[in-house]
Amino acid sequence: MGLLNFNSKKNKQYNYIERFAKSKIKFKPKFDEFRSTLGPENNLKAKFINVVNDFNLKTDKQVKIRLVFIISILILIFLYLIDFDLTIFF
Repeated sequence: MGLLNFNSKKNKQYNYIERFAKSKIKFKPKFDEFRSTLGPENNLKAKFINVVNDFNLKTDKQVKIRLVFIISILILIFLYLIDFDLTIFF
């Protein structure tokens, strides 16, 4: 049946036309120009060193105090949730 079937179905063609292919708009994240970790380095060590340097150079004393305060509150909430007894230290 397959050898004598000359009226076989032809594959349908789908002509896709891109609607936005001709636009010159380039999408870029909002804060990429302020990030120093974006760059040509591909290794993790160089990126980590850049992050540590940025943290040491650009942070204020107030930010560090706020960060320590938030972390301490979260630790106390965690200790309360697991019913940790603080009287063992006294």
